[in-house]
Amino acid sequence: MRRGELERIAVRVLLVALLLTLLPRPGVGDEASLPPGERPVTVNAGFFLVNLSSVAERNETFEADLYVHFTWHDSRLAFDGNEPRRYIDEAATTRLSEIWSPAIEFVNTAQPAITNRALQISPDGAVQYLIGMTSEFRANLDLRRFPFDRQLLEVRIESFLWNENEMIFAADPVRIGFNPESTFEGLVVKRAASELRRSMVAGWGTSFSEFVALIEVERRATFYIWTLFAPLALIFLISCTVFVVDIDNFHDRVGISLAALLACIATQFAMSFNLPQIEYLTIIDRIFLVTYFCVALGVLISTVQASLLRGQRARVARIDRIAGFGLPVLFLSLIGLCIVW
Repeated sequence: MRRGELERIAVRVLLVALLLTLLPRPGVGDEASLPPGERPVTVNAGFFLVNLSSVAERNETFEADLYVHFTWHDSRLAFDGNEPRRYIDEAATTRLSEIWSPAIEFVNTAQPAITNRALQISPDGAVQYLIGMTSEFRANLDLRRFPFDRQLLEVRIESFLWNENEMIFAADPVRIGFNPESTFEGLVVKRAASELRRSMVAGWGTSFSEFVALIEVERRATFYIWTLFAPLALIFLISCTVFVVDIDNFHDRVGISLAALLACIATQFAMSFNLPQIEYLTIIDRIFLVTYFCVALGVLISTVQASLLRGQRARVARIDRIAGFGLPVLFLSLIGLCIVW
């Protein structure tokens, strides 16, 4: 082999060796990506509810626009100067990838739409990270008192990377609030609060710190009073007219009661599309059961009159008067008990 070829091979080997020394060695992490200072690192979290867009009881989800705020301290980012360094949107994402961050994950939503990002690093190493977002969140609704219910909507946030030994959340009460005009139709936002939880990953033996943004809402029941309770009461009162019809026209009494039952069933069927398939009874379910019971009781009274008291006009008339007054009183009393109890 010629001398010139040997020299070229030697130069190539030296260049490859030099490149290998400059590249990071496998298994060695970037120091800036490790949690700063003493562990666990405390990340203060807060949120502001901008708008509650919708609440879908049937799907048990709600859609909201939020500002979520995080602060932590990283002394490695300290610099000389008086003014903080600010990064917006893409610049914030790029800078955040170069430093340590809590690796935020929204647990009860699939893919949040991030509308704005802002990152601020102060001269002393204090970091503020602000996210503007909108998303549909899963909710665990308790509808037992529907439509006189209050719900606690949750936005669950935790780190998908750092466990509780490396990072924990702390609530920032100064940065927790809501827009008083963020009310969704039929629901009123009453309170914004937060809660810190310990989240265990089943089978992993690892626990994570979780920050939960709580949004308490109260339902406006007026809509259901006028569109549901009032029609049901009217349908039942119409069914009570059977006691005005002569007992000799028993088939007419049954026809009136059957029409009332069918009207109640149609109303409940239409209402069922607004609620999930839950295993317990809501207040509305109890009210429908009370209506069915009272209408059926009216049919039973008419049947007893027609079969056992035929020809006893005085007794039949007396029962008609008692039932015509007593059944509405019983109906209203049971409705009140369903609402209160």
